[in-house]
Amino acid sequence: MELQRRLAILSVLIVLVIGAGTVGFYVLSRIAGGAPPVLDCFYQTMITLTTLGSREMQPVNNTWYGELFTIVLIFGGMGVLFVFATNLTAFFVEGEVRNIFRRKKMDKTLERMKDHIIVCGAGSTGGYVIEELLGSGHPIVIVESDEERVKRIDEQHPKTFIPYVIGSAAEDETLTHAGVARARGIVSALPDERDNLFVTVTARQMNPHIKIVSRAPDAQGEQRLKRAGADATVSPNRIGGVRMASEMVRPQVVNFLDQMLRGQEKNLRIEEIPLNSTCSMVGKALRDTNLRQEADLLVLAIRDKSGERYLYNPPPEHVLEEGSTLIVLGPVDSVHDIRNRMTS
Repeated sequence: MELQRRLAILSVLIVLVIGAGTVGFYVLSRIAGGAPPVLDCFYQTMITLTTLGSREMQPVNNTWYGELFTIVLIFGGMGVLFVFATNLTAFFVEGEVRNIFRRKKMDKTLERMKDHIIVCGAGSTGGYVIEELLGSGHPIVIVESDEERVKRIDEQHPKTFIPYVIGSAAEDETLTHAGVARARGIVSALPDERDNLFVTVTARQMNPHIKIVSRAPDAQGEQRLKRAGADATVSPNRIGGVRMASEMVRPQVVNFLDQMLRGQEKNLRIEEIPLNSTCSMVGKALRDTNLRQEADLLVLAIRDKSGERYLYNPPPEHVLEEGSTLIVLGPVDSVHDIRNRMTS
């Protein structure tokens, strides 16, 4: 942006120098007794600044002040043109070099990434998915055929390096480049159901353990995607209908959830903490974990290891079991800290 601003200022200076030269030659010619057309004065200015002069304007060249003005115009104008040309070259060269280094950094990042989430499509649905995953601190890779959409997301998050792959998610090579074999999950938010079906089938073949969430147009589409291998499907139309009904009958609940997702800090979420065999909290009573005192996390529910039953508002004396999952409300950073510390 600094280089672009300098180029804009220098462009204005060039226009001012040309204007000053044209006016100067006209005024000096009138003083010397001539009456040249303005076009001749402009022509004399241009050939003087570019040092390609093939003739000198009469009668300016016969006066000491005309020669002095020409010398000043040459040095001043050439200086401005030289600085402009230097900055213009830097603008193109730096931009190209920046793109080359960014692409190399992107490729190296994609090669190293694992346990990330791939988002296919950065449109009306995928954009919200990306915002939520970034807000929750999850590593992501964007797959999008329209580079302008990716640039807009980059502009919205200037301090965050977001890996992406430009290409069709319906191609094996694109998903391979995005690291689907090493990914933890993939969200297919493409507008075409056939593309979502292809992504689902391909991702399941490349990575049998990956979690697949796909966009579905209707109930029939949900069944087709699940048969193709999707773990979960989401219908924007159905979600929109539920949201509209909720706004009508439970507006304060909707407002509370919106504050978590759209507040200025955007760091409050309902998250889950799985308790595996290496978790230090397994075998302890809920009160002894100090989740609320140390991490400011409120345990809303506990899903048992079968995954079929939830214990809402668990009592402090409840003993945590391996394989169960804590559903908590609190800051995103605290959830990440607990996940990192619970295996220590």
